[in-house]
This record gives sequence, C-alpha cells and structure tokens, in this order.
Amino acid sequence: MKYIIKIMINQYNVKNIDWMGYKLNKDNPYTYHHIVKKEHGGEETIENGAILTKIAHEYLHKIECKDIELYNYINNVLKQINEQGFGPLKRQLLAIDFILKMFEKEHFGDSTKKGKVLIKNEYLKRDF
Repeated sequence: MKYIIKIMINQYNVKNIDWMGYKLNKDNPYTYHHIVKKEHGGEETIENGAILTKIAHEYLHKIECKDIELYNYINNVLKQINEQGFGPLKRQLLAIDFILKMFEKEHFGDSTKKGKVLIKNEYLKRDF
C-alpha cells in the first residue's frame, strides 16, 4: 500500500468502506485516485486524492471512458469529501450510488472495446 494512502486512511478516519461505498477486503485493497489527473497536472498529494478500493477505482475509470459527465459528477463528490477532511457522509455515498445506478441502467449489457462485460457483478456490490 502506498504511504500516502496510509496517511489518508488515518487522517480521514476511513473504516473498511471506500469513498464510493465499496468494502475493503484482501482481494479489494485501497488505492489512490487522483481527483485532478496526473496528465492534467494533478499531483499525488493528500489534497488531490480519494481513497478508492481497487474495484471502485477500476469501475470509475470505465465510467470515465463511457460517460465523462457522470465521471465528473462522481469526481466532484470525491473532491467534496476530500475538502471536508473526513470520510464520506451517508448523503455523499447515496449521491454516488444514485449516479452509479444511472450509469448501470443506461449501460446494462454493454461491452468494452475488447468484448468483455462493461459492468461486472462486483461493481454492483456496494456495501455502505
């Protein structure tokens, strides 16, 4: 695990649920998400980070490829969580869940460019 994630977990008092409502486990560790992407000048700092599990992080970037507007909505909630200085509130998790459900309704049954299922079953298992 990256050192910055360890610091953020402690600072934001994260307890087994990431900022998108996914549960931490040995197969789904925490990762660092750049709120402002590296290629847009975003640095790997606490102020530019969001704590996401591997599954949530992967899903968020699939959403980015398919629907940049919904990606930006989610990223804005992640930015808000970061700025408040503590883990997500129930209303923030519900807002993200609502956005994810919109995406899932619109893209259910879609495939990736490589012909794989876009929305994996594990993406549907949010645990907040």
